Amino acid sequence: MKLNFNKKLYYGIGLTALLLFLLLAFIIKSGYTTTPFAFDSEIDNFAYSLQSSSLLIAFFTALTNFFGDANFELTGIVMLILFFVFRKRLGAIWFGILAIASTVGNSIIKNFIGRLRPDGHRIAAFAHYGGMSFASGHSVFATIFLGCLFLIFSNRMKTQTSKWIFGLLSFFIVLLVMFSRVFVGVHYPSDTLGGLLEGIAILFLTYPIYFKYRVQKNSH
Repeated sequence: MKLNFNKKLYYGIGLTALLLFLLLAFIIKSGYTTTPFAFDSEIDNFAYSLQSSSLLIAFFTALTNFFGDANFELTGIVMLILFFVFRKRLGAIWFGILAIASTVGNSIIKNFIGRLRPDGHRIAAFAHYGGMSFASGHSVFATIFLGCLFLIFSNRMKTQTSKWIFGLLSFFIVLLVMFSRVFVGVHYPSDTLGGLLEGIAILFLTYPIYFKYRVQKNSH
């Protein structure tokens, strides 16, 4: 696949995700900073109906903590593994920059939008969880974390089937992380959708730059 084709494809997806994110952010800022939006209530009620399961509480609590509370530690560990074990030095730098910049940037976005977190169906461990709600930082980080790993290692996969399996599995885990934030009661579903769109925009608008330098490095 040629770089020029990649640029058009990835920039197109990235810009589309960015525009959708900005539209959603504008809608939330305009009238939904204290209330659910569109599909939020239905998914919230479904998540609440599952809270009777102690197994699901344990699973989604562990999942949401893994992709959020220790993301700087996780970022550092993954960078070291990419850099020294897999010799993916450019990949390690790209992932590190995106992970840190998106975490800082999303904090600014949250304060600007000013959406209050839902508090109606929280599980006990998250009863006093603070901060603003839109967009979900966990969803942004999970998208960048798994998206970077997929894009960095996809060239090592020999068949399209293996790429599809890896890609769909990565996306499914991102969806689970998104749902975990709704399940524990600290985000509206629209917050997690915003995080997904933000993460996709960041990933796809920066991947052509990473790809360009990777090609240049491999040609020397």
